[in-house]
Amino acid sequence: MRKPDAAFVNGKVYTADGDFSVVSAFCVSGDRFVAAGTDEEIRALCAPETKIVDLKGRCVLPGLIDSHLHVNNTGAMKMELNLVGKGREEIVAMVAEAYGRAKPGEWIVGRGWLNDEWSDASFPTKEELDAVAPDIPVYLKRACGHAAWVNSAAFAAAGVTCETPDPAGGEYLRAGDGSLLGTVTDQAQDPFNKAIPPYNKEQLQRIVLLAQEGFVSAGLTTVHDAGTAEEWIQAWEELYQKRELKIRIYASMRVVGRPNYEELMEGSLRYFQKGLRIGMYGNRLTARAYKISGDGSLGARSAWMLEDYGDRPGHRGNGKWTDEQLYNVLYEARRAGFQIWIHAIGDAANRQALDVYERLLSEIPDGDARLRIEHAQILSPHDIPRFRKLGVIPTHQTVFLRTDKKVAEARLGAERMKGAYAWRTLIDGGNVVPNGTDSPVESYNPFLSMYCAVSRKDEHGQPEGGWYPSEAMTREEALRSYTTWGAYAGFEEKLKGSIEPGKLADFVVIDRDFMTCPEDEIKDIRVLRTVIGGETVYEKAL
Repeated sequence: MRKPDAAFVNGKVYTADGDFSVVSAFCVSGDRFVAAGTDEEIRALCAPETKIVDLKGRCVLPGLIDSHLHVNNTGAMKMELNLVGKGREEIVAMVAEAYGRAKPGEWIVGRGWLNDEWSDASFPTKEELDAVAPDIPVYLKRACGHAAWVNSAAFAAAGVTCETPDPAGGEYLRAGDGSLLGTVTDQAQDPFNKAIPPYNKEQLQRIVLLAQEGFVSAGLTTVHDAGTAEEWIQAWEELYQKRELKIRIYASMRVVGRPNYEELMEGSLRYFQKGLRIGMYGNRLTARAYKISGDGSLGARSAWMLEDYGDRPGHRGNGKWTDEQLYNVLYEARRAGFQIWIHAIGDAANRQALDVYERLLSEIPDGDARLRIEHAQILSPHDIPRFRKLGVIPTHQTVFLRTDKKVAEARLGAERMKGAYAWRTLIDGGNVVPNGTDSPVESYNPFLSMYCAVSRKDEHGQPEGGWYPSEAMTREEALRSYTTWGAYAGFEEKLKGSIEPGKLADFVVIDRDFMTCPEDEIKDIRVLRTVIGGETVYEKAL
């Protein structure tokens, strides 16, 4: 056994090992944990030159893993208009200010609006933006990313007119007279995505470093990027080589934007031909997954449902692919050895995903495929047992509860709510439920997310008693959803997720005891130190 470089003693350390052991100390050599145990046991392993760190009774957790977020979009929020929490009038004022700074040829872009939180929850119009930005294109994504608010100049730049038909899997929402409203959903975003100038390599590098700054301050040591483009990987690799990028990224390759089927297949085959890339740069970067979207979002009413929306009769959302199209792409992904992630919110999209997975597993058997459904948000009770039977991993974002509870019952009705946000049911059915935030859809703060998982309340403590509280997680389950279950979802359970000998020395020190503090304080936990591979990458000034 190598002598440790550093030992951390006098703490309360939740190892998240198989027994959920709690110890007072552990030690590190290089980028790995050497041992965990009592202060006396760890001190006995130390050499005279070993650095001893007194934790002063503070709580230590394994490095936290967000199993579903968007690295690029999170960092870009610091370069674009950040519309989170803003009202309709505030957003128009922000666009007016940006218009005054904009140069010819530029677009005004932003993200984060949520009409469900406005006093007038109707979808916004192009006329509101035209009044302050008449001749520069404006493209403002809804928080979920599955809808955008655009002006007339954006419609013109994208080549979309009143006569343009809705694409399969999306809508150009319309006013009562049939004219373009100014909100577009899912596949209807594609012409705008293609018209907006892409970020260059230097901008992509700045974006990921901005994202990293936030992630490590929140205690995240690994993030699963839900849809990665090859040019992003190339930009990140330079930063890993320079040792400027520290965060561990588990990438799911995706044909970004809203491609049609031909574009999807062509772009996907390029990824499959390139093959898997695992454990690069000291286990900092892995690209072994492939992601595809099966529908949209509940907030945009583009989640694909088996029955009509309760608040929009005649509408069931937007499925993106036929069964055969989805199967054809995913068959190639499995042949190339990729783990598959399917974004599925609605019960119809989840059923389609499970059906295609069942067919794939019968034709290309694999006892450890770990196929994933991202969100698995609204499930037919009939389909819930199929996750365990097929070994499909339901990846959830428990923080969605804080906003979705405002619209879910009206959109779904009482019967469908029985299979919605069903964390307890899935866990009791023998499934692991990795957790994430879908940032920038929601805050990447893992403690807010774990608070929602445990309390079934929003950050204001509402509703009293919790929203469908029978589906809550325990605190241990919530922590596992950000540690061991996340590691398993990335085939990395032997590398990370717990504080055990031989695993990567990723851990966080926090300001209070996650397991015993009052429930309403979980959301207020602050990170004091984040360590990745034995290196402190964030430390809060005290």
